[in-house]
Amino acid sequence: MTEQKVGRPRAFDRDQALFQALNVFWRLGYEGASLSDLTEAMGINRPSLYAAFGNKEQLFREVLARYHELSVPSIAMALEHAEIYVALEQLLRINIRQITNPNVPAGCLLIRGVPVCNDTTAPIYQAVVDQRLGQESLIRERLEQSAQAGELAANVDPVDLARTIMAFSNGLSIQSVNGATHAELERSVELFLRGLKVLLVA
Repeated sequence: MTEQKVGRPRAFDRDQALFQALNVFWRLGYEGASLSDLTEAMGINRPSLYAAFGNKEQLFREVLARYHELSVPSIAMALEHAEIYVALEQLLRINIRQITNPNVPAGCLLIRGVPVCNDTTAPIYQAVVDQRLGQESLIRERLEQSAQAGELAANVDPVDLARTIMAFSNGLSIQSVNGATHAELERSVELFLRGLKVLLVA
């Protein structure tokens, strides 16, 4: 008779479990995502979650790192275009495709998932802010290159413009959460790009 093993940990795909956790945090936010929500989506029990990821905060930090791995390459690729207008246009259109992707929750994890800042969550709140600022930094660096190449109007500060583009991009995410469609957000981008042309040197 084969000895039955009792209490053996359930095997699971760690990467797949992490992706499911990302979706839960994206859909419900940090505070809204309970351990029950997370373990059910990830297909594991609480002891397995603690063993594999630590606690909820550590899991969220790992989710943030994975989200960074998934999102930053497309931003960097868009900004590589030699023409600054085309680079920024690509950036905004890629953003629209991502925040209206029917396979994931509407909007952006860095907008929807951000924890309310208090004494307990301040460190992970700052981690989200740092990731948003990191994206803004990529845009600013590209704009600074354009300024040095004479592609920006003389009175345009790359720092201010990067912050403006990031504010608009974040606004698109909020509008997506509010129910705006891909086509509606495309029209918003068209209006924004018209104004952007005024700031660039033809």
